[in-house]
Amino acid sequence: MLYVSCVRWARFAGRVPAKFGYGNVCAATATAVRHFGNSSIVYSSDVSSVPLLRDYQQDCINKCVDAVTQGKMRIGVSLATGGGKTVIFSNLLDRFRSLGAHSSRAALILVHRRELAMQAASTISKFMPDLNVQMEMGKLHANLEEADVVIGSVLTMVRRLEEYPPDSIDLIVIDEAHHAVADSYVKVLAHFNADTPATRVPVIGFSATFERADKRALSAVMDEIIYHKGILEMIDENWLCEGKFTTVDVGVDLSKVKSVNSDFQLEGLSKVMNTKEINEIVLNTYLHKKKLHNLKSTLLFAVDVAHCKTLFQTFQNAGINAQYVTGKTRTGERDSIVSDFKNGKIQVLMNCGIFTEGTDIPNVDCVLLCRPTKSRSLLVQMIGRGLRKHHSKEHCQIIDFVSSSKVGVISVPTLAGIDDYDANLDEMAMDEINSIRQEIEEKRLQQEMIQRETEAKEQEQKNHYRNIVLDSDSIELTLTNFEDFKSFCESMGTTDYSKLSPAAKEARLLADSKFPWVPVSRTAWCFPIVSGRHLRIERESTADKERIYSAKLYNRIYADKQSGPAYVPYRIVNIHTSTDLETIFNTVEAFVSKMSANTPMSFSKFAPWRKQSASPKQKAVVRRLFDKVIRTEEKYADMEANVEAYLKTLDKGAASSILFATSLAPKYPVKRILKLLSWRQAQKIRNEDV
Repeated sequence: MLYVSCVRWARFAGRVPAKFGYGNVCAATATAVRHFGNSSIVYSSDVSSVPLLRDYQQDCINKCVDAVTQGKMRIGVSLATGGGKTVIFSNLLDRFRSLGAHSSRAALILVHRRELAMQAASTISKFMPDLNVQMEMGKLHANLEEADVVIGSVLTMVRRLEEYPPDSIDLIVIDEAHHAVADSYVKVLAHFNADTPATRVPVIGFSATFERADKRALSAVMDEIIYHKGILEMIDENWLCEGKFTTVDVGVDLSKVKSVNSDFQLEGLSKVMNTKEINEIVLNTYLHKKKLHNLKSTLLFAVDVAHCKTLFQTFQNAGINAQYVTGKTRTGERDSIVSDFKNGKIQVLMNCGIFTEGTDIPNVDCVLLCRPTKSRSLLVQMIGRGLRKHHSKEHCQIIDFVSSSKVGVISVPTLAGIDDYDANLDEMAMDEINSIRQEIEEKRLQQEMIQRETEAKEQEQKNHYRNIVLDSDSIELTLTNFEDFKSFCESMGTTDYSKLSPAAKEARLLADSKFPWVPVSRTAWCFPIVSGRHLRIERESTADKERIYSAKLYNRIYADKQSGPAYVPYRIVNIHTSTDLETIFNTVEAFVSKMSANTPMSFSKFAPWRKQSASPKQKAVVRRLFDKVIRTEEKYADMEANVEAYLKTLDKGAASSILFATSLAPKYPVKRILKLLSWRQAQKIRNEDV
């Protein structure tokens, strides 16, 4: 059985018809607070009918009741500013009444500001005028013997917990519940044994932004957010008025402003923002918008008290009837200023951190955001002050003064899901901003699709390459293509050399050539022609990375026997130099063709003798070349078996190419073959595992 009896429901059982369930037929009235000594009682006078709940408000109430009925005792409601949190939790009292055990216990509403307490008292009395609503705040003391609902300031409650037996409360509602993990709230909840999921007292938290600047987890006091309706959704459904959003880049650098609790340190931020130049930009922007839209009630958010005072003086000097409110403003004076602002006697009301929560000033038709923030919650709270509907406005001008350096700053586009938006907004409605977001999202999806297609194509190339490497002649692949995997893959897709990158063009031309080219370095390829002579293509790069190729004939000059075999020089003849490698290959082919006209020897890599099995002598010499590298290179220490298998299939062409290449570069060609054999072995193991 659900154990909920939030107030003394027995007196009111059966008052409201079942079809309403939340007091729609109760009288609504203006509310007053009467003081009897140190006690405070909120009462209502009799008038006609209570406003009907909006559809989403009733839906939220239903979900709260259902959640508690199912045993979820610590729940949260996330509702945009202007959505009527107070209306919802006021009506929740009546819904829980119909489910209660009719005890004499009271419901406790926890708030952290005087304005929230007064707003809660007024709304509850409007919807349920028969309830005895009392306050526990400052000099005001609630009488538990008489109270149906206690509205308690959390700072006051912490000091007076001994006056409240742990079982004296049957329901706890927390307004602006993103503050609820603060030590003061936790202490109050613990006193009523409501600080764990096992609580028998339902705890329902309401907030426009369930986020905290200090990142403390709300899971300490809330187990589940059971309802959410955000600011964008409220505007879209016409529950809030449309905003016209403008961003003004004031060119400040916030990168050096320190952060505290994941937002800017106010002192450092004020030094950057509170300058004559920026304050003049704010004033001139306001004057322009005021003339353009006949603005009457502008709310300005400043950084700190000093910023407030400077902007106040700037606006006053320009003939603007402005006032400011800070945490140091006396309560009576603050109420008077707010009242004058609501009545149109003040054109611009400035504040620093006062009107972010618990403020209902629906006539605000312009909000000046002069306080950059990294907090999404704070930005939503500030914007929300201007989005309540009012007969005097069709929309609210939201002007965000942003910096040139983003450094994590949350601005209006961020709320719509647009990160790192560099362009300025100029009176854009939220649906227009959403269109920008959709356009950006479409471009992102297109880029992702292109990326996926590119990755699929690369994977296809890799598979194609793997099959070729596994199945083709080892020495030819190794000595022409294996060094540049990407270029090889690229070169396999087309025979049009003009469409290839320089590296891919190299790989493809070497592979297509009829001569048995072998590399002797990363930038040189050779093949032998007659004894002591070979042709070589060499590559150089200029300062701007342009590739220059040279075709050269190397003629060995044998040293005199008496001089010893220490060095065998070459006489080098330059055949052709060009940036076009295709021209170089054509020149080489013409040169070899002219030379072979006088000799029966074939230089082609397709000569029949090259496919014959290598002789035992050739294999023995090649084995010694491999053994020498394996002994000196630790990473190839386990390659003996692979080399043995490779030698069994070695043909004369490959053996001849290896012996020629190692005569010019003793280790380089062998290491490349070992690299290929190692790669093949890894592929074989991978395929077996699959």
